[in-house]
Amino acid sequence: MDLLKGVGKLAGDLTGRVLGGTVRVAGELVHSDYIKEIGNDVERVTAKTGELAGRAASGVWDVGAGLITSDKQQAKTGFEDLGDAVTTTVRGAGQGIEYVVQSGKEVVTGMKENDTRLMKEGAKKLGKAAAVSIIAVGVIDMVDGPDGMDSSETT
Repeated sequence: MDLLKGVGKLAGDLTGRVLGGTVRVAGELVHSDYIKEIGNDVERVTAKTGELAGRAASGVWDVGAGLITSDKQQAKTGFEDLGDAVTTTVRGAGQGIEYVVQSGKEVVTGMKENDTRLMKEGAKKLGKAAAVSIIAVGVIDMVDGPDGMDSSETT
């Protein structure tokens, strides 16, 4: 269902602009290009997350509707959307892991060779990856609600 894809993309774009823009403004206030870069990455990652969520929701809808109505083409389209969303997610996670490993290697190599520039660059990359991940995952947690609480718990 293209509507769900569009809604997911729009939600991701809007959320990314708000979060990324907020981080960029913070970077402007403290005159830090590094923080502004984090804002750019937060915007990009959040927009991609919304797009993937929309594609996955569309796939689930189309698979269910196709099975209920015996429309094999709609079910097939849904499975393709789900497969694309999973593939893109796995590929993105793999690239993220590769980035963190490479950045960690830079830190270790910088320590071994007493190269403060290499150590600093690796540490900056690790910090950026952590900040973007925390902000992006935090958005998902806000939408999903607090973990580990059921409706019977009181505060």
